[in-house]
Amino acid sequence: MPRPTTILFDYGGTLDDDGRHWPVRWHAHFEEAGAAVPREAFLRAFSQADAALPRRHGLERAGLEETAALLGSDLAHALTPGRPELGARAAEAFVLSSRRFLRRNRALLESLKARFRLGVVSNFYGNLGAVLEAEGLSPLFDAVADSARVGASKPDGRIFRWALERLGTGPQQALMVGDSPPADLRGAEALGMPHAWLAGARPDRSPCCAGTPVLASLLELGPLLLGKPPAAAGIIAAGLGERLRGSHPGLPKPLVPVGGKPLVSWVARALFDAGVERLTVLFNSRGRAAREELRRAFPGRRIDFLEADTPSSFASFRLVARELAAREESFLMSTVDALVPPAEVLRFAAEAFAPGPGPRPRAAVALTRYVDDEKPLWAELGEDGTVRAFGDAVSRRETVTCGLYALTREAAAALPEAAPRLRDYWAGLAASGAAVRGVVLTDTIDVDRPEDIPAAERLISCFGA
Repeated sequence: MPRPTTILFDYGGTLDDDGRHWPVRWHAHFEEAGAAVPREAFLRAFSQADAALPRRHGLERAGLEETAALLGSDLAHALTPGRPELGARAAEAFVLSSRRFLRRNRALLESLKARFRLGVVSNFYGNLGAVLEAEGLSPLFDAVADSARVGASKPDGRIFRWALERLGTGPQQALMVGDSPPADLRGAEALGMPHAWLAGARPDRSPCCAGTPVLASLLELGPLLLGKPPAAAGIIAAGLGERLRGSHPGLPKPLVPVGGKPLVSWVARALFDAGVERLTVLFNSRGRAAREELRRAFPGRRIDFLEADTPSSFASFRLVARELAAREESFLMSTVDALVPPAEVLRFAAEAFAPGPGPRPRAAVALTRYVDDEKPLWAELGEDGTVRAFGDAVSRRETVTCGLYALTREAAAALPEAAPRLRDYWAGLAASGAAVRGVVLTDTIDVDRPEDIPAAERLISCFGA
């Protein structure tokens, strides 16, 4: 596939889900709400309600919640007379599901925005711009082609051309990403535009034409366009977790439950889902149950285990880094309490060693503007994306580290034999003039205290459905 300069996305089923069309999702939500409506009857009613929605209601400024509430109400009126609450429940579930995907995909879109022009081409009601604005996504798109406003619907080539003209490019330089072969892929194909099919979990995943990428998740677009992340990563899980002992007595930190699963499982899942192929995990001598948990959770995955009661966080870091550097040119590393969604991991991996205005980095650190730690490690970023200082040496307190790192073999080989704390290592590295790239992420949380767990459970919605 030729490298594009512009990416066009469908909205429904592409940005707000991994390939499930709206009628299918709405039918499932109505069934969950308690409405027993045969599939074919529901699809007919949905088609009618969907077509009539912009005529029946003033939608120009309606956001996602209002649009879903009106559609749910109209569907309930047609399918479950006298039971409007079923439509309200289905609409609420639809919005929650959509927002999980929109939030998850935001990090991917932000990474793509740094390298490509982005647009949306959608058969919608005339208020897609309002929906994107209400969900905080408008700044990511340079053109929004809403069929009700453009006056043409996919697969009509006019709606694609409308977006391309505003993006200042032609169809051969763009990539259309969508979940509907008839509307998205055939429409793009007729213009000679490369396209990718978000097929999701459909059993029939045969591409529409030779060379068309078939995606199970929108996140797979990241490695396709930004490059694959390092093949290997390490997880440091040898600490004692002192601040969680009161709420979880006798339970090692890696096994502290978040959303019904051990914390270490979420960290491993994020790395695997981002494209990492092999993990090296360090536990202390109390971590054997956590080791078995990972084996159960990820059968068939390549996971190597180290066991050591290390004297410091830096000693753990050095041990894992050198193990990885023995076979890898570059790799990722995460602490066990760093909860970072897969899209954010992918974004970090794509930007860690990407060419930039500054010197080639030997290492990279993920940063966040969300500060909720008793002793954060502040990091000061220069205009070229290089970290100028850590800790007490910073002049502006705007970002802090969040426990996700990338190292080259060269950086691992240069790790000193001893450093009091991991934060002292990073401070010394920046002070020495070594190039350390800083990548600011949007969604992360450091799970150090009992009060961090509710926020962590909200964040795991970004890990996908």
